[in-house]
Amino acid sequence: MPILFTLILALLFSASPLRADSFPMQAKVVAPGVYAIITPSRDLPNPQNKGWNSNSGFVITNAGVLLFDSGSSAAIGSAIKSLIAKTTHQPVRWIINSHAHGDHWLGNHAFKDTVQAIYSSDITAQRITNNAQSWVERFKKMTAGASGDSAILSPDRLITKNTDLVFGSTKVSLLLSANSHSPGDIFLWLADRKVLIAGDVVYSDRMPSTRDSELQHWIPLLDQLIAMQPDVVIPGHGAVTDVAGLKRLRDLLQAFWDAVQHAYQADKTAAEMTAEVIAALAPFSQHYPGLAEKVRRDISQVYLQVEAASFR
Repeated sequence: MPILFTLILALLFSASPLRADSFPMQAKVVAPGVYAIITPSRDLPNPQNKGWNSNSGFVITNAGVLLFDSGSSAAIGSAIKSLIAKTTHQPVRWIINSHAHGDHWLGNHAFKDTVQAIYSSDITAQRITNNAQSWVERFKKMTAGASGDSAILSPDRLITKNTDLVFGSTKVSLLLSANSHSPGDIFLWLADRKVLIAGDVVYSDRMPSTRDSELQHWIPLLDQLIAMQPDVVIPGHGAVTDVAGLKRLRDLLQAFWDAVQHAYQADKTAAEMTAEVIAALAPFSQHYPGLAEKVRRDISQVYLQVEAASFR
């Protein structure tokens, strides 16, 4: 983007604070009492999407609303709060932060007046503590100021093992991901409604970020999710999906691993193998926008994982 245009956008956004109606949000019913909030963006945070590039979900119980992921800024959190208020008179009482990437928890503070507990894994909570302000600054830079400043409200209920919880009369399971997409990921399973709210453990139609991942944990985790046979999957990025989406993602990640491993065994460096790996993943490109860009960005991390696996 031209520098002058970026500066103009920054001035406009700094002069005009974002309002709740700045984001075209809708609450999509995916099961009784369960809603998905799906961003139309398939890009990283930028001035055009104002930082709103990740999904959220919420569950209405008889004692309040359980929100899964609060977005990447206070403004986005406020927009989610406004949308929920149009859907139910119940306030948000509980938040689950799926992992430590800022686009999934920087909206927490918008709910400070009603929230009673914020859940995450212990690993995620520590990473948020260590890196909170850097996420604010990173998103401000990526969005040319559009995401604004966000006060930090950190998780205070820490999950260290797979846990069943009851909110009102609604039972949910919070499950650990074995650090698949990133250290400390958790996801939510509503067994009685066969709904999986997955966070970034699932990307349905955007190329996954793998530079913080452990693919040898992520791929078998997806097999476990497939075995659960969810009717509905709310991903961290992309459209609402189902078992077919889980299988396609598993196949993509397996193909990524296999292509890097094949080139590694031919003594190629990460830089030397990049074009070959992108070509190997070409059959998936129509389903995952940004595939080539993400491979170029993340291939060094996958290469290191393959290298480490070769010494085991």
